[in-house]
Amino acid sequence: VKRSAQDGEAKKAESWDEKNQQIVVQEGNGFLYNLQMTAKVDSSPSVIYGILTDPAAVSVFRNLKACVYRNILEDDGKGRRKLEVQHRAIARFLFISMTFETTLHVWEDDHAKRIKFRNARDGFMKKFDGTWVVQPFTEQNVQGLKKGRQSNDSSQQAPHHVPWLNPGSVLSGLQAMHSRFHSKEASSSLVTLEQAILPKAPAPPGVKHLIRALCAKQIRDMMEDLRKEADKRTAAAAPGLQPTQPASHRTSKGAKAAAAASLTLAHGTDIWDMAAPINITIRL
Repeated sequence: VKRSAQDGEAKKAESWDEKNQQIVVQEGNGFLYNLQMTAKVDSSPSVIYGILTDPAAVSVFRNLKACVYRNILEDDGKGRRKLEVQHRAIARFLFISMTFETTLHVWEDDHAKRIKFRNARDGFMKKFDGTWVVQPFTEQNVQGLKKGRQSNDSSQQAPHHVPWLNPGSVLSGLQAMHSRFHSKEASSSLVTLEQAILPKAPAPPGVKHLIRALCAKQIRDMMEDLRKEADKRTAAAAPGLQPTQPASHRTSKGAKAAAAASLTLAHGTDIWDMAAPINITIRL
């Protein structure tokens, strides 16, 4: 289900509501695009965060062409790291094939299960940054998310009711108590992505809607791949089965693969997959 909203001349927003997932792309002042994704994923936060930070994400996410390098710049030895990652991905739209090259600084926090990224070099994008957060899917975390978004941007309209984004206070409380008592991690995750994209040049007026749809397409495809990989790892780790090896052990590209958390727009579409006579390389 897709919804559109317009607030004067400055802001336009579209949202895509799907099962257990909502994507909102809002066009702000100037050429700024704000992306917001909220999803419930039926796998534990550790599994989801492990996929997003897997150095060999190239084997998980479609259309990721290659990783040039992945260097650890800082490591406090307590689960916090700063990395510099450069990768390439292919996007196909109509008869045009585009290769995106990104060089990003990525901050990983294993305890908070939070990943921040932003462009490290000057390129096509003046601003390209975002944050992934993975939490247990509980009433407390859902309400905290809603309050945080409302306080961060009071100018935004309140989000419409999303039925799946309501774990139920009684059931959620019982599940949380059970998990704490048995020292067991939650079986479902609340996954969020907030990203800001600001190109140096304005988009032609006639294609702004297509840009918003393309942004949503990238996130939708990435989340589909994330869910599939999470299902595989969760099933393989079930009692009586051998745990799934991380992707870095299943592909020879692991040593040069990039963190998946920074792939959003660099992630490609599958529109007109076989029709791509024109090739364009863009450095974000």
